[in-house]
Amino acid sequence: MLMKYVCLKNRSRTTTHKNEHMKTITFLLVALFTGTIVKAQSIDEGKKFLYYDRLISAKNAFSTIVNKDSKDAEAIYWLGQTYLRQDSVQAAKKLYEKALQDGINEPILQVGMGHVELLEGKKDAAKQRFEQAIAATTKRKKENPDILVAIGRANADGPSTAGDPAYAIEKLKRAAELKPDDPDIFINLGINYLKLGTEHGGDAYSAFNDALKINPNDARAKYRLGKIFLSQGNKEKFEGYFLGAIESDPKFSPAYLDLYNYYADRDVNKAKQYLEGYMANTDKDCNVDFFYADYLFRAGKYQESLDKAKGMQNGPCSTLPRLKVLLAYNYDRLGDSTQAKANIESYLATAPPDKVQPNDYLFASNVLKRIKGSEEAAIKYLQVALNNDTVRNNKVMYMDTIASLYHKIGNPVERLVWLKKSYQTNPQPSNFDIYNLGNSAIDAGNMQLADSMFTLYKTKYPDQIYGYMGLAKAAIMADKDTTTGAAVPAVIDYIKYLEKTDKEKYKNVIIQNYGYLVYIHANVKKDYPAALAALDGILAVDPENSYAKSTSEAIKKIMSRSNKSS
Repeated sequence: MLMKYVCLKNRSRTTTHKNEHMKTITFLLVALFTGTIVKAQSIDEGKKFLYYDRLISAKNAFSTIVNKDSKDAEAIYWLGQTYLRQDSVQAAKKLYEKALQDGINEPILQVGMGHVELLEGKKDAAKQRFEQAIAATTKRKKENPDILVAIGRANADGPSTAGDPAYAIEKLKRAAELKPDDPDIFINLGINYLKLGTEHGGDAYSAFNDALKINPNDARAKYRLGKIFLSQGNKEKFEGYFLGAIESDPKFSPAYLDLYNYYADRDVNKAKQYLEGYMANTDKDCNVDFFYADYLFRAGKYQESLDKAKGMQNGPCSTLPRLKVLLAYNYDRLGDSTQAKANIESYLATAPPDKVQPNDYLFASNVLKRIKGSEEAAIKYLQVALNNDTVRNNKVMYMDTIASLYHKIGNPVERLVWLKKSYQTNPQPSNFDIYNLGNSAIDAGNMQLADSMFTLYKTKYPDQIYGYMGLAKAAIMADKDTTTGAAVPAVIDYIKYLEKTDKEKYKNVIIQNYGYLVYIHANVKKDYPAALAALDGILAVDPENSYAKSTSEAIKKIMSRSNKSS
């Protein structure tokens, strides 16, 4: 019995040990499973913050995971993506480089490093990393669509000159085959199509709509469609898509911000509403302070806006790139051209070219052109704005402004060069454009072009004076030493128009032009009857004109002596 008891006791002990061991294993499995779920939830939370453009919150979410596990490749990748969204390319580069040096050779980190290299202009090196990442995932199992999407995302980032959109489109199409229910694929596909040029706008439109087929409430897709029509100036369309994005997801801050920017200089009350929507749905950071200061400027509260901007300049927001632009605008409105010039020039000298807006160059030129001796610098800024802007009407405006500055500094030849470019760019030149080009041609000594433009003006607007006047002026200028009298037909045509239109109103101009005819007929052609006829024209509008009377008598005496001699 004692042996049986001992055996039973030992068996009981063994069973207890087994149970305890199983409990430990179960606990560890639960802990591991729970930790995996928590980590996945944290990653998803961070990605959601990126979706809403809440970059501080996203950074905090991913940093928390990386701080707990410095080898978590997925969290490291997304933290780097957050840095890139904050325009901190060097921070992302440092993060990815360290992870790879520490031996975390995960394909997603190779893609992240390739993303950085694309923004640095190293397309070949980036492509090599992308291909390595694809090869690594293929060796492990099968193609990973998430790697392909990350490659598409990398190429979609940055200005149109960055990345290889055609390569990215190829990879994203393959990702769509593997994972057809991911709207992110089609959004990045659309952005890459836009990078290929305006001729692919239809492809981008289709891609964004494909994302909406997967998720009809995807605010990003609606927002991206709105951006297409915003670039085209189609208010009805882009406003509809932006408001649709907000309706689908009231927390989607980028749509509020674009609507604020559109209405900021059009309807300050509407702009305020959208700014409030943006501020309520984004992280409280330097950008929020900046846009509020910007709103104060738009509302005409220049001193308040300036004070707010100065406060930011003296605090943690001092490195915000566009702060100097806001300072320059406020100083300009408050009459301090020196400070306006210093701030806008400092910004343009240090800001990455892809972050500078065309209006920044235009503003700089407007400040400088009012400062004597700064016109050439103003012209250079306008030329940069011209090269960076794709809107045709804006290009025409820049060219016309450059021409006016050359006119101001007394350079008629360059003025004509830019007015010709403007005229050739403008699909529907106005009567003023035709006149301006013709008059500029006269000033630059190009009488052939002047004659062509004023002939066009006279043909299109026969009831207006400027065609006749320009043709007469150009003809007279073409015969500067008056040895041929070639301008006579144009001058006669001009006089006829003036006499027919209003003799009293144009009396002095009529007399002046008849005076030209008198000189040509009497002194160049020795056609005295024609000279007397021109003098009669003067007397018809001014019967007491002393010049006409005395010259007429003198010519008659010459004719009389000539007749006696004969």
